[in-house]
Amino acid sequence: MTSKLKVNIIADGGDNAIMTSNGSGTLTLNNAALKNTPAFHMYATASTSVNSGAVTKIALGGSYIDTDSGVDTSNSKYTVPSGKGGKYLIGAEICFNGNANDVHLGIYVNGSHSYDSLNWWIEYGDSLQGASRSTLIDLAAGDYIELYTLTGTNVSINSDTSRTKLFGYRLIGV
Repeated sequence: MTSKLKVNIIADGGDNAIMTSNGSGTLTLNNAALKNTPAFHMYATASTSVNSGAVTKIALGGSYIDTDSGVDTSNSKYTVPSGKGGKYLIGAEICFNGNANDVHLGIYVNGSHSYDSLNWWIEYGDSLQGASRSTLIDLAAGDYIELYTLTGTNVSINSDTSRTKLFGYRLIGV
């Protein structure tokens, strides 16, 4: 024999809906504490020239996701909103037009070099190469992150919106 519990709403003691169901299996979390937010996803909309040996900030002029208004595409950075500090999973990927060597992909926190990867290659074919990385970062409200690169070759960053990006979200339960 099996048991079933059927409800459309799970509410707290103040009768605030924590979770609702539409009756067809779709659940909606109504409590912000249960969501991995804030979340953001920024991407390149134009090519960035990278000179060999020069640390270069990647221009990220577009955004797919910005749940808490932390994205600033005019300055290519994400700023942690007030009250939203914590552990964040941050990921980045860059794609080069042509062949690059000695590639460093840097995630900068508050203008300082903090997290780096070296030669994490992705082969796109058609003479495109790239690098990617992800990391956990403790961020406080007001902290900001940016994406930089350093290469041993003069190259340009591909402006394909699916290939050069900076993204992340706050983790819950940690």
